[in-house]
Amino acid sequence: MSGQAQNIQQQNGTKLKHITITMIFEGSALNRDEKIAGNILSIKKLKRGDKIVSFIGKPAIRHYLFETLVKACGWKPAEVTAQSDVVQFDITKDDIITSPELDAFGYMWTHEKSGITLTRKSPVCITKAVGLEPYKGDMAFYANHDLVRRALRSGQNADPNPYSKEEHISFYKLSFTIDVDVFGSDVWIFKPSFKSGDRTFNVQVKREENRIVVCTEPETDWIILTHDYRNGVYVDETNRRISFTVDFAEKKKRILDILNAIKNGLCAQSSGESNTIVPLFLIAAPVKVPVPIFHPYITIYYDDIKGVYAVVGMPDCIKNGWIAGNVVYIQDSERIKWLDKEEYKNRDEYKDKITENWEEFLESVGLSRQEFEQQQT
Repeated sequence: MSGQAQNIQQQNGTKLKHITITMIFEGSALNRDEKIAGNILSIKKLKRGDKIVSFIGKPAIRHYLFETLVKACGWKPAEVTAQSDVVQFDITKDDIITSPELDAFGYMWTHEKSGITLTRKSPVCITKAVGLEPYKGDMAFYANHDLVRRALRSGQNADPNPYSKEEHISFYKLSFTIDVDVFGSDVWIFKPSFKSGDRTFNVQVKREENRIVVCTEPETDWIILTHDYRNGVYVDETNRRISFTVDFAEKKKRILDILNAIKNGLCAQSSGESNTIVPLFLIAAPVKVPVPIFHPYITIYYDDIKGVYAVVGMPDCIKNGWIAGNVVYIQDSERIKWLDKEEYKNRDEYKDKITENWEEFLESVGLSRQEFEQQQT
């Protein structure tokens, strides 16, 4: 975390903590893969031991999460630019202050002419969502009969275009971590010089009236990028550095938006089919380091006696040494239960650690109950 970001946290009397969340949800073929034989839509698959399971890649989860934030919280998509068949975020028009997307999910930007590259690590880290039930080759046949019927009624010649889809309904396990040190803080550092062909160019970073200019010498008119100078932006001309710090209240709001979206469910659509990434089970905690500590422990099995899916691995989760403080949030459902929950809640070593109160969890990571209630309204 930059000194500027630390000062802002101290001024506000709040120290945010890193966060990890692991959830289990039910989904159906949420991430399509390439076509097989021209007309079979496949799904992404992995081999786990002697079984084949489907999975949803991190880019798809990132897309579903961001689309939810756009619809529910009014997040604005960052500007993009296409250069030499490469589409990338346009950081000459957006940065982490103007764009929550760049702040939360990071970027990589390369200047086409000079090759200068700026990157930002994503503070919101996402695992694959890996299926917990084996894929057994289910496939369904489809055709556009309705459109063909309409064409025939209007006197046109038309034939169906049949296609098949691999299908898999499964429970999936997915984890998120939020690095609060990276969130809301960014630094661009430029090398003193670079070579282009046989020439060497020196790099300058400077303020000109109300904007920041990064340019090169001897061709000083060759502007690499410009940015408005405003609150939260600091220019170090000597060391060729530009730092960006998001207002602390805005930083907390963005984190609250993300947590609220994950807890309540993501907007997901694949192959025109609406789907669900709604947590049937969720465990979350503040952590000393942003690591998905719960992910390797958690799985489920079907309890024949009680007739529900049950969670396995919770005792290992609760005793992990990276948990910061004494709060572990548990959210189960009628379909997926932690059957030993009441027993552990009554144990002396765990009874003050396990909570089903979401607001208590938010307070444990430095996000107050009042701010959450304001966010809900």
